[in-house]
Amino acid sequence: MNKFKFLFTSLLCSCLFLSACGEQEEPPLVVVDSEENVVSYSLIQVSKDTVIKTEKIDCHYSQTEEQEVTFDVTGKFVEKVYVREGDSVKKGDVLCELASSTLEEEIAEIEYRVKYNELTLEHLDTKEALDIQDAWLSGIPMDNASRVAQIDGIKAGYDKQRQSINDELEFDRLELAQKKTELKNSKVYAQIDGVVYKLQERLEGSTSRKDQVVMKIVNKAKCVFETDNLEGMELFSEGVKVDMKIVYSSASGEYELLPLNMSEWSQNGKMQFEIYSQPDGAEIEVGVLGTINVVSEKREDVLTLPREVVHKVGDEAFVYILTDDNYRGIKYVTVGLWGDTNVEIVDGMAEGDKVVKK
Repeated sequence: MNKFKFLFTSLLCSCLFLSACGEQEEPPLVVVDSEENVVSYSLIQVSKDTVIKTEKIDCHYSQTEEQEVTFDVTGKFVEKVYVREGDSVKKGDVLCELASSTLEEEIAEIEYRVKYNELTLEHLDTKEALDIQDAWLSGIPMDNASRVAQIDGIKAGYDKQRQSINDELEFDRLELAQKKTELKNSKVYAQIDGVVYKLQERLEGSTSRKDQVVMKIVNKAKCVFETDNLEGMELFSEGVKVDMKIVYSSASGEYELLPLNMSEWSQNGKMQFEIYSQPDGAEIEVGVLGTINVVSEKREDVLTLPREVVHKVGDEAFVYILTDDNYRGIKYVTVGLWGDTNVEIVDGMAEGDKVVKK
């Protein structure tokens, strides 16, 4: 490690610099008051490298398929809840059930009446035929008006019975369909495969409210990272991976994402990404936050210096150099791209030149 001394002449140089620059900010020079004070330093060499600038875009893990579970009626007792928060369910599984024992009894009674009346209708044809046959065999002449009237009366009587039974059947069938619909609605089913989220506390034993969401079923197999910040949309390309980092939660680590359905981003008002690779064993919960790093600019094979050795005064950039007499001096340079870790040097330095690292 080299050492050099800062003398009072440095203070004089600083004052002259301020006079020349007017209101321009003074460079952060260090002035000491004796020759015994020394400062350690190191030198950094200008070299050719790649300068990369990335943009950071916050996103969150979100589902693309979910079911909001609601009741279709108000005022019913919630008799049973069959799932808990975080449970996995399959399409068609019963999630919860409203009180329905009275409905089941009513349905059984109506079904009995319907079956009885259907059988009665079937037997009426046979009974009618037998009664007409008895009338023909009564011994009254065939052309006798009373016999004709008797047979017509038999037919009219059976027609009336049929009409009455059919009326009862129509009413009972309508009522039966309604009760069965009520019974079906008393049981709430999973409409998709997924995981139970946001289950209403103390749902079992409560009273139902129509259209109130009591839980959600989320299909975790169809989750994506998304953001509604469309700035920088042009930085992404179909099929080109981008890096993402999750800092907090059990899913923390480095990920690779792929843009998803880019043609729909503007229309949907959000950018979506699917996971290409992730840390082993990572289990991502819905809502977890991540940060996408995407390259916004890049310069290859250019002169560069680390960011920490390039300083700015207003719109100008400068570096500290070691003068021939081992004093620290200032050299203004023209810079191009300010990257994440290094800076492009356009003019003022050559490859191999050295600057002082504070």
